[in-house]
Amino acid sequence: MRIALFLAGWLLSLAAQPQEIYRWVDKDGIVHYADQPGAPDAARVTLQGLSVYEGGALAEPETAEAASPAAVSPYRALRIVQPAAEEVFFDGAAGVTVVAELEGELQPEHGIRIFLDGQVVAESLSAPLGPLARGTHVLRATVEDANGHAVISSPLVPFHVRQTSLLNPQRQPSAAPAPAPAPAPQPTPPRTAPVTPRR
Repeated sequence: MRIALFLAGWLLSLAAQPQEIYRWVDKDGIVHYADQPGAPDAARVTLQGLSVYEGGALAEPETAEAASPAAVSPYRALRIVQPAAEEVFFDGAAGVTVVAELEGELQPEHGIRIFLDGQVVAESLSAPLGPLARGTHVLRATVEDANGHAVISSPLVPFHVRQTSLLNPQRQPSAAPAPAPAPAPQPTPPRTAPVTPRR
């Protein structure tokens, strides 16, 4: 057993000793390396010890909850409930009232904004809009933080404003027909006594 251990230690010591390496360039310009000189002008190369790099501890990856701002949002949903999507209005001059609904308590540092066609038109959950031009309009509501970044946004709600057609106007409730006038009384012809002829 001692002999086996001695031989193993001797072999390891031989492996740990630096090996002789030779370098030379042949007539074609190719560089060669070998443990035996392959040409008269071969040069002995001294190998440096192995470089050992000790890496630092790996950083723990962020959890999905920490990486996603939506996971810590105090709001469950934000939607526009009025007008309904694709609703049609025939009197844009009268205006349209927009109403949004937020699920969750509005935080003190947050604010609500309502956009009409990309422009801010209100900073509350409800506001009147108008007059509105003919065509299709798009509403969107957001809750923004103090830096103006959207914390939550509602889905887009398109609606339409149409002009009342002169050929087919919107029907208005008709008034009850006026009673017909009473016929005028006819004059009674005067009564005449019959005339008896004289004899």
